[in-house]
Amino acid sequence: MKKISSIVALSVLILLGSCEKFLDEQPLVDPALSQFYKNKYDIDAAMAGMYNAFQSQMVRSGESGNSGNVTENALYWGEYRSDNFDRDIVYPKEDFNQIIENSILPSNDFADWTGLYSVIGRANMLIKYIPQAASLDGQLTEGIQKSYLAQCYGIRAISYFYIIRVWKNAPIWTEPFEDLKQDPERPQESQQKIIDEVIIPDLENAYSLIVKGERPVVYNISEGAICAIMADVYMWKKDYPNAIKWIQNLFKAKSPTNTTYLGVDGSNLQATASWKSIFTSPATSKEAIWSLHWDWEKNGCACMQTSWSPNNKNIVIDEDIFASWFAVQTSTTPSPDIRPKQTADVYPVTNNKRNRFLKWYPTAANPTAADPWPLTNEQVPVYFTMYRLADIYLLYAEALNGSNDLPNALKYLNFVRVRAGLPAYESTDPLVSGKEAMEDAILNERQKELFGEGKRWFDLMRTGKVKEVMDPIMIRRQAGNIDQPGFVDPENRQYWPISRNVLNANKKLSQNSGYTD
Repeated sequence: MKKISSIVALSVLILLGSCEKFLDEQPLVDPALSQFYKNKYDIDAAMAGMYNAFQSQMVRSGESGNSGNVTENALYWGEYRSDNFDRDIVYPKEDFNQIIENSILPSNDFADWTGLYSVIGRANMLIKYIPQAASLDGQLTEGIQKSYLAQCYGIRAISYFYIIRVWKNAPIWTEPFEDLKQDPERPQESQQKIIDEVIIPDLENAYSLIVKGERPVVYNISEGAICAIMADVYMWKKDYPNAIKWIQNLFKAKSPTNTTYLGVDGSNLQATASWKSIFTSPATSKEAIWSLHWDWEKNGCACMQTSWSPNNKNIVIDEDIFASWFAVQTSTTPSPDIRPKQTADVYPVTNNKRNRFLKWYPTAANPTAADPWPLTNEQVPVYFTMYRLADIYLLYAEALNGSNDLPNALKYLNFVRVRAGLPAYESTDPLVSGKEAMEDAILNERQKELFGEGKRWFDLMRTGKVKEVMDPIMIRRQAGNIDQPGFVDPENRQYWPISRNVLNANKKLSQNSGYTD
C-alpha cells in the first residue's frame, strides 16, 4: 500500500486519451499541491488522468504493463480463468498457465491490486479538491462540479467493485494520501463492509449528483452507467429487489444516441444487422451504456492477447466452446446465431486454431477460409465494453427469475436470443421450465452474448457455479501437471491471492485463504 503515495505525485496528469471529453487536455508536470486544483483546466487534466488510470487497468498496451507487455486485467480477472479461454500450448506463458490450471501464485503479475488503488487515489483527490477549484474558477459551474463529482464517485465504486470480486477483502481508502507522515498501511476490511459502506454509498452519491435524462458521452460514467454498476453490485449480493429497482432506473436513462433505453421490448437493443457496431462504434450505438475510449496515436496498439495478431498467442478460445459454438458454424447446418462468426474467426488456418478473436475489430462479419484474417493493422482502437443493454437485460432476467417471476425472466432472455437470430424459447421448453433451468439458460446466454467482455468468471462466482462448471475443464487442463485434479478449494481459491509485493509493502495485510506466500 505504500505505492499509494505515488498517487500524489500527480501522475494523474499523464493523459493518454482515456475519455473523449478530455482528449485535448495537456499534461502538467509535478506542480506542488498548493499550486494545483485551482481552475477548470487543472480539474479537466486530473479527470483525464483518472479515466486514463482506469483504462490502463482494464485494457492497455505498454512497455510497463504487467508481464512487460499488456495489462488486459479486465479479461485476466473476469474471464481467462473461466471455460471461455485456454492457454496456447505453442506459446506458453507462466502467469497464464497458473491461471488456467488454478495454481495462481502470489508472485503472479496479475495478482497486484496497486493499479486499482492508484485509480481510487486519483478519485479521492478530485472528490476533495473539485470544490476548492470551483471556488476559484467560475468556469466550474455547479452543473459541471456535480457531473465531475458523480463520475469520480462512480469510478471509485467500480474500482472497489473489481477489488472485492477479485480479492474479496481489502483496505479502504476514501481520502487522499497527501502526507508522507500518514500511515500507508491499513488492514483488510470485509467484502460486505466495502460494498455497504463504500461502493453503494458512492453510487448513491453519484446518482444524486448526475443530471437525469441527459444525453451521455459513452466513454464517461453516466446516469446509465451508474445504474448498471449498482444493479451489478446488488446482483452480487443476491438482492434481487434492489437490482430490479436499479435496472428500472437505467431504463429511464438515455443512450449515446439520445434515445431512452426504455427496456420494454427487443427494439431497444442494437439491431441484428449492426450488432458488431456496439463494439466498433459505441458512440453511435443505442445499446451502449459505458465503453472505454482508446486512441492508438496516444496509447499505442491495444494489443489484447486474444486478438490483433493471427499468431504468437498465449491465449486461445477453449476447445469445448470452440467446438460447440464456433466451429459448428462451418458445418452444413450452421446455427442461425449471428454472434459466433462476428466474435471469432471460425475458419482458422493451420497452427492458429481457436486464437482469432474478432469481436472488438471492424472485420468482415463472416470471414471465409480464403480471408481468415481481415485485420492486419494494429492502429485500430479497442472500445472495451464495460456495460451494454443486452448485459442488463440478462441480469434483469436473472433477477426476475430469482424473484420467482419466470414469465418476465423468459421475456427478457428471449429479447437477447431473438436479436441474435435464434428462436425464442417457449415456456414449455425443458431448458427454461423451472427456476434452476431458467438460471442455467440465462447464464448460457450470457456466456455467448458477452463472450470476451470480462463477465463469465464473475457470473460463475455470483451464482455459485464455479466448481460445477469448472471441475471437468480443470481436470482436463491439469492433466499430468498437478496431483489433485479439479477446482481445488472453490470456496477460497476462486478469489485471487494477494500479490507478494503488496504484502511486503503493507504488513497489516494477510494472505487470502487457500494460498501460501
